[in-house]
Amino acid sequence: MIKRILKISAFCVAVALIIGVCSFANGLVGNPFSKMLARRTAEKHLEANYPETDYIIDTVSYNFKDGGYYAHITSPRSMDGNFTLRISMLGKLTYDDYNSRVKNHGNVANRLFFEYREMTKSILDSYAYPYTVSMGYGDLEFDRERGEEPIEGALLREDLVNDRFYNVGELGAKNGKLVLYIDSDTVTNEKAAEILLKTKELMDQSGISFYSVHFCLRYPPYDPEKSYHRPDGEINIRNFLYTDIYEEDMVQRIAQAVEDTKNYYNEQNKK
Repeated sequence: MIKRILKISAFCVAVALIIGVCSFANGLVGNPFSKMLARRTAEKHLEANYPETDYIIDTVSYNFKDGGYYAHITSPRSMDGNFTLRISMLGKLTYDDYNSRVKNHGNVANRLFFEYREMTKSILDSYAYPYTVSMGYGDLEFDRERGEEPIEGALLREDLVNDRFYNVGELGAKNGKLVLYIDSDTVTNEKAAEILLKTKELMDQSGISFYSVHFCLRYPPYDPEKSYHRPDGEINIRNFLYTDIYEEDMVQRIAQAVEDTKNYYNEQNKK
């Protein structure tokens, strides 16, 4: 009788362990049945909503963070035509990002953004750039932040055309913004002027335009592992225009831009 009870107990423990392992595995990597349901849902969705297109299901993957499946849809003839469907474990479609990525040009905006970022990175990370960059990159802005004035001649997201090739270097003249944080033992308006003039020179030589630069000149940190811990004093300039970067009275314009930036942030803090 005792042996029988022990066998039953051992069986129950084994079943519980198997269920626990299966549940853990399901939460971590999903399961074949749910993946099959997800693919079937994706196929039906494409048939019903995109019947006269060349869209195909590239992959169906599981995301353990939200417990859902993602069907990645591609078009062999369109580099900006990709989008994603999110599907629950029970095969229910919960999201389709076609509108944001394809119809509203999110894909082409991202493509141009990363191309511009790589172009600016090639200058800021090169041996030809004589300054210590703690953070530096280029950004193409197709959506202005709330409160920002529109830029005449800049492309808006709605103006973009899927699968069109753009001269990204020229596009930066109205849509390009540099973010540039420099570490230097000399933190003066004169040094800031020197850096901005050199940056413009190198960008021009490489055919990379930009509309404005967010510039910050700071002392190096005491400890390279603690970038936040550094001597007091910095020159912080918000949205300094490319057209304002020229030698005559450059230092004076920087001093005014520093003051304008302080006033702007003070006003924002009050709000």
